[in-house]
Amino acid sequence: MRLYDRDTGLPTVATLTEELGQQIQNRGSIAALIFRPGSDGKVEEVWGWEAYDDLLLDFVRRLKAFQADGIVPTGTFCLPYVRSDEIILMVNPDEPFLSDSGALEQKAAELDQLIRGYLAERADLSGRFRAFVGAGRIAFDPKHRLERLIYRGIQDARDQVTRKTVRAEIRGGELLQAAIARRDIFSVFQPVFDLVTGEMIGMEALSRGPRGSEFEAGETLFSLADRTDLLVQLERVCRQNSLEAASAASSGLQIFLNLSPAAASDPEFLGPEFLELVASLGLSPDRIVLEITERTYAVYEGLFREVLARFRQQRFRIAVDDVGTGYSSLSSLAEIEPDYLKFDNVFVRGIDRRRTKQDLLEALLSFARKMKTNVIAEGIETREELKVLQSLGVPYGQGFLLARPMPLADVEKLRRVRL
Repeated sequence: MRLYDRDTGLPTVATLTEELGQQIQNRGSIAALIFRPGSDGKVEEVWGWEAYDDLLLDFVRRLKAFQADGIVPTGTFCLPYVRSDEIILMVNPDEPFLSDSGALEQKAAELDQLIRGYLAERADLSGRFRAFVGAGRIAFDPKHRLERLIYRGIQDARDQVTRKTVRAEIRGGELLQAAIARRDIFSVFQPVFDLVTGEMIGMEALSRGPRGSEFEAGETLFSLADRTDLLVQLERVCRQNSLEAASAASSGLQIFLNLSPAAASDPEFLGPEFLELVASLGLSPDRIVLEITERTYAVYEGLFREVLARFRQQRFRIAVDDVGTGYSSLSSLAEIEPDYLKFDNVFVRGIDRRRTKQDLLEALLSFARKMKTNVIAEGIETREELKVLQSLGVPYGQGFLLARPMPLADVEKLRRVRL
């Protein structure tokens, strides 16, 4: 069994068994605290295992900082299995709460809230991680092998996390269903700019959950909807709210709407209802850009080819999002004949320091021009990235450097940025 995970550098339970067993025998007990920052595999699926390991290590660094501050109990961190999505803290046997099982569970509940607060602070982690903390007490018993005692204690803590996860899913699904029924979902918009003139040419509609709720963040909202089979209902409300808000805009900006795989099988979206909604709001279909991610198209190509062709006939525009992170071939992208290709922020990040990224973007720009497709660079965060994108001739862009997602009223005031 591997003693250290070669990618994260964290020890495994196997390398600590002898030491832990000695502590149990000498002190009478230890505690296992399980942190399960589960990401539902979405980080690895989209960004790869290196990105997921970076997030895990960031999570561990914050736990260690909490430990140094005395907020988290002292102990030894370990990652028992590379695929486990769990971090175990074997707690110092001198901690006072070890003597009482009720106090131990209370400590786990306190840490649970602490980690949720940390994730709420980190916009790039919130939604990707759902942290739950469980605790198990490992008491010395001469009738049982020490190794078995350790692994049983760890399993007790895991079971507690599992119960919390199930309860949270049920509660979250009920709360989300109620929010959907109330249409308590609000829209914000992130502007898209011409990188030559600074003029705003469009805005991407983004949805947020009820203000102050645990699923206010967009990624958390849609991840919960996906896990609780509420994605179709949620997207219907999001589309309606976004289009109603956008119809009040005084300008004729393009409105970018994101589509999930669920939309491709939603009869209300595919039938006359959506087109009637657009018409009732005084919007022209050619102002609305339907976005599908490159990865989604690659997985559901047969389904979306027909759906996108139908919307194109109705004069809606099409964008392929997250280009550079999926698995589509250039020929597949050419089949869609998109009006826009949106290059993902992972592709854009650090492009000023990576010549290979610049060369690749240059080639893809040439491909886009031949298709008569516009290119939008997403996730522009630094002046240096912006300058390189401008020098390569990327026509449009969006990102925190230019403007963050904001209410429509603030978009109306902005209209242009100084580049």
